[in-house]
Amino acid sequence: MLATRSGWVMPLIAGLSVIGLTAPSAAVQLDRTTVVVTVTEANAHCLVETQTMSMEEAQTIASGFLKAQQISSEERNAVKGRSDFTDLMATYIADQGGCRALVKNLKQ
Repeated sequence: MLATRSGWVMPLIAGLSVIGLTAPSAAVQLDRTTVVVTVTEANAHCLVETQTMSMEEAQTIASGFLKAQQISSEERNAVKGRSDFTDLMATYIADQGGCRALVKNLKQ
């Protein structure tokens, strides 16, 4: 079941990493790693929040995607440890229209 679900999630996570946080609403310049980790974590959060996937499934996909992007767990943890990480994630989710809209886009 995870393979079926991840078939539509992985390509879209990659596509979404170039929008949202890089849009004009972001007040600061963010490095690639911060953008990719934030978008990936927000997508995983929304997949769980909307009960589309279990936390384990969403995190497995997120981890696999970040590994494919050559982002280490140390880099991921550093981004997640930023004082503004929650705000960055919330901004990205809001820019996508909320979790339901974000997940709907992931499924298309």
